[in-house]
Amino acid sequence: MNQIDVLPDDVLLEIFDFHMTNSLYGYKWETETWRPLVHVCRRRRNLVFGSPRRLNLQLVCTARTPVKDTLDVWPALPLLVWDNIDLTRLTSGMDNIITTLGQSNRVRKVLLWTIADRQLEEVLAPMQVPFPELTELLLQSYDETLPVIPDSFLDGSAPRLQSCILFGVPFPGLPRLLLSATHLVTLRLTSIPHTGYISPEAMVALLSVLPSLGTLSLEFQSPQSRPDLESRSQSPSKRFILPALDDFRFKGVIEYLEDIVTFIDAPQLERFYITFFNQIDFDTSRLGQFINRTPKLRKDDAQV
Repeated sequence: MNQIDVLPDDVLLEIFDFHMTNSLYGYKWETETWRPLVHVCRRRRNLVFGSPRRLNLQLVCTARTPVKDTLDVWPALPLLVWDNIDLTRLTSGMDNIITTLGQSNRVRKVLLWTIADRQLEEVLAPMQVPFPELTELLLQSYDETLPVIPDSFLDGSAPRLQSCILFGVPFPGLPRLLLSATHLVTLRLTSIPHTGYISPEAMVALLSVLPSLGTLSLEFQSPQSRPDLESRSQSPSKRFILPALDDFRFKGVIEYLEDIVTFIDAPQLERFYITFFNQIDFDTSRLGQFINRTPKLRKDDAQV
């Protein structure tokens, strides 16, 4: 008998818990380190599958995963959909992704890179229903002809979402979706195309209901994305506090950023990175006023 087998169940679970190294990026070999454990003996298999939450058991499904067979073999564990789609050459690759997304009640993470226009349409089709367990969403594309994500995405609700990262993906209705994501910690909207323009008013309304937001990135593709000058407000009647925000990155026109920072306070902000399509003057802008009233941020700390 293996000496480890004489250990009680609770001690074995501690060892298994230490063994698990779930990856932030969803690498299959790291996230599924539980697989060798269940092949040793029936006792270990029962222990592992008897503690799915404690061990954070997940199945990683990529374009190369024979999903229909995989879902029949293992218990109904949470699913992580992960792949660099551009690198996929298998004709069945998108079928595997779409089949996994069809398990909407089990999908916990959707992390997809380098999506083309046709592929995004295929991905969006099964995602017009609720995904009640979804905690992380990442969609990235360099395609200039992507379709706009419809308001019906995720059935308009994302109650458990903690991280939302969109790169080059147009989704002007995103604020309406994220109004339900009150536990959101990370929001990164990068290379926002003009077809995905979100007004400062809609963004401020969203930020006002995200008390846990710690990381915010708003980066537009071009200066074409700018607010309507006639609707800009100069003196807010109320400012919203973002109590957890400590990292803010912006790329766009100064008018947009000023329309944001005029209505918010971020007492914990320590990292502020700015790229403008036009020039600014800190001494006379509302941006300068925001920096001056942010206790952990000095004027020299804002990197432009």
